[in-house]
Parts: sequence; structure tokens; C-alpha cells
Amino acid sequence: MSPYPPSGALPSLKIAQDLAKAHGWGDYGTEIMDTQAPQVSSSRIVPRFGAGLVQPRHDARVLPMRSSKKGKAMARRIAISFAAVAMGISCIATDASATCKFKAKKDVIVILDVGHTDKGSGQISARGIKEYDFNMKLAQRVLEELTTTGFISTQIIVTSGPNTHESRLQRSKRANDLGADLFISVHHDGVKNETLMPWQYNGKTHWFLDKFEGFSLWVSQKNNKYEESLSFAKTLADQLMASGLKFTTHHDELTNTAKYGRIAPLVDRERGIYDASDNIAVLYESRMPAVLFEAGMIVNRAEEQVLSSPARRAAVAKAVAEAVERFCAVRAPQT
Repeated sequence: MSPYPPSGALPSLKIAQDLAKAHGWGDYGTEIMDTQAPQVSSSRIVPRFGAGLVQPRHDARVLPMRSSKKGKAMARRIAISFAAVAMGISCIATDASATCKFKAKKDVIVILDVGHTDKGSGQISARGIKEYDFNMKLAQRVLEELTTTGFISTQIIVTSGPNTHESRLQRSKRANDLGADLFISVHHDGVKNETLMPWQYNGKTHWFLDKFEGFSLWVSQKNNKYEESLSFAKTLADQLMASGLKFTTHHDELTNTAKYGRIAPLVDRERGIYDASDNIAVLYESRMPAVLFEAGMIVNRAEEQVLSSPARRAAVAKAVAEAVERFCAVRAPQT
């Protein structure tokens, strides 16, 4: 069954052109597509000065930041391309199996998948903030860093509606249809609710566990680019640790039980990389190197505050951009 609405509900190429013209999209070209439940939006930003962020709205539109003749032309081409994708027409010349080492930086398609949805928001932080909100802010900051670095074809995938298995499959399908070179799913970590403890914050009861902190990276041996997925995960872990961050080992099946949450084989004990096998659909359904990144423990009261800071988001974004740069420049085996 097609995940897209009936043909009558899809935008025509002419409508897409008219939208681009009417909105005066300039230096920030934007791709947007909605499906029936679940809804998935993909936003592509082509910055001239690398200074803007996606501003998602309830109607799934993204507001442009500046205008120029060059930008308008880019936006029209993007809108036409996106409408064609919505109708099942391939607009990507590069096969999904292509690797970024053969491309100019500006043509490398990095997908930043915002973990969870507005209605299936994931873990709740120690101060009552939805994981989805953390994920969105970090993904936006990583997008800004990547586009500033020259990876101007980077795109964000945002899913609206219930966080179901089907919605997760749609994320991979979008990346596959776009012929993406790299897929990064952005998340923040937590634990099972029954292991949390109550505390008072701003006059309200919230729930926390300060026992664990740190990032983790997840790959899947079922991904058809597993070795490249693992290579990128190693590169990213190295950059994160070079920034002073540390990883968590509480998911390690050899030293922990499932009391606190998912456990899995720790395939790289020097870098905090786990094998998700067939437990994370976006990793094994994506036909390009794919990594799920848990940026830190938002149920840890101290780490939550750090993760909320612009400084930490900037440090993580810089590490991700550097990892992408290194990964796409050389694919030498890592030990």
C-alpha cells in the first residue's frame, strides 16, 4: 500500500512552482512534503551565509529567511523536485548505494532524522521536557553546522503523528528515495520509567535518575552498508570524545540487565558503539550508512542542563560536521 495520499491530494509541479514564487524563497531553499498519517517533512536548506535554522510550524511549512535571484531559482528547482518525489518520480541522479567519497561536498546528502514525533515524544527529561524537543533543537544546530561547513544538501526529516513502526519505516523510505549518502538519527537517552525517582522542581513532581550519563551510538548489522555505518560511528565517537564527551556503557548486555532499558552487544568498547541488530528500523531499512546517535541522558539532572545549553549543542554539532567531513574524505579501515 502506498504511503502517499491519492494522486488528487498531491501537489502538482505547477503548484510547487507557484508556491516557490509566491513565497519568494531565496537563499534558503526549502523542501517540504506531507504524507497521510504519519506525516513526514523533509527540509533542505541551502544557505548563502550559513546563519539560519529551520523554523517548523504546525502546518509543516518552513519560513524562508532571505531572498535572492539565485535563491529563488534554487527554491523553484527544489520545489519541483520535491513534488516529483511525492508522486513517486525519481529526481535523484545518484543511486542510493553511491558513497559520498565520490561526490563534491555540496552534493553529499546527509539526512538528519529528528527522533520521535510531536505526538510520540520519547523520554521525558528530569525537568519535564520532551525528548522530541531536545532532538529537534540539536538536529537544527547540526544542520546549521553542516551547511556552514559546505554540506548544503543536508536535509532534516521530521515526522508528525504517532511514533509507530510504520512511521519509522517512512523515515528510511524518504532517505532511500532521496538517494542519501548518510543517515543520522538524532536522539537523547533515558531509562525505563519504573527505575526513575521523584523530585520537586518548580513546585512540581518530576522524575530522574542520575546513575548514568554520556552518549551512545547504534548501528545495525542488518544494514546493507554495515561496515560503512560502523566506520562513521567510530569517526563520530572519536570526534565527540575529542570534544571532551564520554560515552555510556549502561546498555552493555555483558555487564548490565534490561532493568534500566535496552541492552545490546557493545561492538566497540573504546567508543560506546552498540549493535541494534533488528531492533531499530531506521538503521536496517536505510540503504546507506546509518547511525543512531543518543546525545546524552536527559533523565540525569546535571547532564540534562548541559544538554540544554547552546554551548553543548554547538560542540556536538561541530563534532558531527567534522566526522562527516572525515568520513566522506577517506574510508580507510579503522581499528
